[in-house]
Amino acid sequence: MQGYDLVRPFVGSFGALGDVLEATLRLRPGRAWVFLRRTGELSTPPIQPRFLWQALAHTYAFHFGHPLEVQRFAETFGGETVQGPLDYTGLFPEGMGVGPGSLRDLRFGWANGGARPELPAAFRRLAEAI
Repeated sequence: MQGYDLVRPFVGSFGALGDVLEATLRLRPGRAWVFLRRTGELSTPPIQPRFLWQALAHTYAFHFGHPLEVQRFAETFGGETVQGPLDYTGLFPEGMGVGPGSLRDLRFGWANGGARPELPAAFRRLAEAI
């Protein structure tokens, strides 16, 4: 099939290009993950996890990917494994928004509440063209 890949611009527009009416999730086999907690202040570890946040006296990290990468991250981050499901709802009682906040991932920070971020010029032009 040929054509334009509009998934990435659509997802990156935070709803500015339209509303999601249906989503299909693809699962990738062989992914490993680790959810860790260590005592201390939030600091950037040598290997950046997918998600990193501070809660009270602990720094939490959640990382997934190739099993060897996850193992290396766990060894450098240290701490203890957190049991139970990964649940961010307590961090965002007013909804999840983009901006400075207690949770950050490889792209940007997530804030409690908040509006859609400022749209880059390329997304504005694409929205106007569609």
